[in-house]
Amino acid sequence: MISVIYGAKGSGKTSRIMDAANKAAELATGQVIFITDNNQSLGLAPNIRFVNVAEYGVRNTYELCGFLKGMLATNFDIQHVFVDGLSRLLDVAPDALKPIFDVMEKYGNSDFTATVSADKLPNFLNKFQIING
Repeated sequence: MISVIYGAKGSGKTSRIMDAANKAAELATGQVIFITDNNQSLGLAPNIRFVNVAEYGVRNTYELCGFLKGMLATNFDIQHVFVDGLSRLLDVAPDALKPIFDVMEKYGNSDFTATVSADKLPNFLNKFQIING
């Protein structure tokens, strides 16, 4: 399953995704991963694997796609992946995020939840679970 939490900057998306990650970690039998571009992991349960992609030099859509594929290929125990601030991470408009969601769909034996800063989402995201932040 793929979920998208969206809304304007400051609408509470990060708080919602962190709450969802903590809830998933309580129920998970596999690993829960939280990806963002900063070191502010305060409030995340200690059993959540926190990944700051800025430390790995991820700068664009295709690098994040490769990062996700590599992570999923090397660890079959990943149950849920949370990505906070997709548009901010890559400094792109929501329309440019399609390759990332394609990877989530194609290699998605895991569940994915991502936040996207936007007042309106691109049509390609309509097939996923949409949550207004």
